[in-house]
Amino acid sequence: MEDQNLEQPKSKKIKFIIWFVILLFGVITVVNLALFGWYKLTQYINTKKVQQLAEELKKEEEEKYQRLMADTYGGKTPQETLKMYIDAVQKGDYELASKYFIESKREKELKSFEGVTPEFIKKYISLLNEALKNPGNYSFDKEYFTIDKPIGVRMVIYPNGIWKIIEI
Repeated sequence: MEDQNLEQPKSKKIKFIIWFVILLFGVITVVNLALFGWYKLTQYINTKKVQQLAEELKKEEEEKYQRLMADTYGGKTPQETLKMYIDAVQKGDYELASKYFIESKREKELKSFEGVTPEFIKKYISLLNEALKNPGNYSFDKEYFTIDKPIGVRMVIYPNGIWKIIEI
């Protein structure tokens, strides 16, 4: 009878250990499933954010492209654009002159003429006319044009085939 009493606690211990292991395995499984679900959810959310950002960038690029295509101030060659710019500056039409610049530089260009003297404009135009005689250099891809002497001029071609001034 004593042997039977000793076996009963051992049997309870074994049952307890088995249930504990099953419960532990169940908890670990639930935690792993929850972590995996969280990982998949954050992955999904991040993918959606990236897709939304890509769509916004595409929309912004399309709007920029449309603005560039609509901008017709400039010539079909860098020299033609520079000549148009010189003519506008000579006439004192600085608003028009600024339109030969790329969009992001127009306001700065317009402000650069505030308070200038006629002597400065005369010297500036003289330098630009000398630069116009310089053959300049095209970039390898023919999208940029640079004149280095006697004054630096950088230009870019817009998608519509119009050359714009980046900086002078």
